Amino acid sequence: MKKILVKGFLLLTSMLVVLGMLPVGQPTASAETQYTTHEISSEVEISVPDSVYGNDEDLSVIETIKDDGLIGPLAEIGPTYPGTNVPMRVGDVLYSTKTIGGSSQFVGHVGIVNSNFKVVHVTLPVNGGTVDNMTNYMWRHGEGETIKVYRPKNGRGVEAAKWAVYNYKKATQYLIQIDSPLDTLTPNYCSKFIWQAFYYGEGIDITDKGKTGDTNFFVTPSAFTKSNHFVYTTSFTAVRN
Repeated sequence: MKKILVKGFLLLTSMLVVLGMLPVGQPTASAETQYTTHEISSEVEISVPDSVYGNDEDLSVIETIKDDGLIGPLAEIGPTYPGTNVPMRVGDVLYSTKTIGGSSQFVGHVGIVNSNFKVVHVTLPVNGGTVDNMTNYMWRHGEGETIKVYRPKNGRGVEAAKWAVYNYKKATQYLIQIDSPLDTLTPNYCSKFIWQAFYYGEGIDITDKGKTGDTNFFVTPSAFTKSNHFVYTTSFTAVRN
């Protein structure tokens, strides 16, 4: 009798795996993943939080900073970027030439602005996804480093930012893989995660090379600077004070 029960359980488990009802292997990205980690706030906030630029966290523990950064549908225009008169917008991609954390500095780094005007990104110091206010984000860079802003064309960006907000916690390991599927959520790296945000949130491949989630491909941060889906908007200098 026990042997029959064991065989029955194993058969049922195998059927569930085949039907996709049980998770197997690494989590993968999809358009449906954006609402699976948080509830959506019913309140619409269009005011700018004090924490966008302020020293509201202890910079000595910057690696542990996390923030849900829920998307408010009307929160599209924010404060200006440091030292400029250009307002932040939800979905803006921030590009810098140096990789945060000191590894593979030749490839650079990218993050995306959410509706709280903070930056969602996957980075090495936290070994995964995180959200930083602008002060902390600049602290992750070297003093005087240039951070460039690339704005999505045609009013896009909000859905990409929303996808990033609801999925960054699923990127629990930072690892640059040259030849890996683009739909893998973890391990992940900065530019792959932002590619996912625009692919699954906005329905566009920012490389315009016909890439899909099943494609094994390495997305460089500089791909966003060359993409026809973005326009260079402004730049600012990282200040650590």
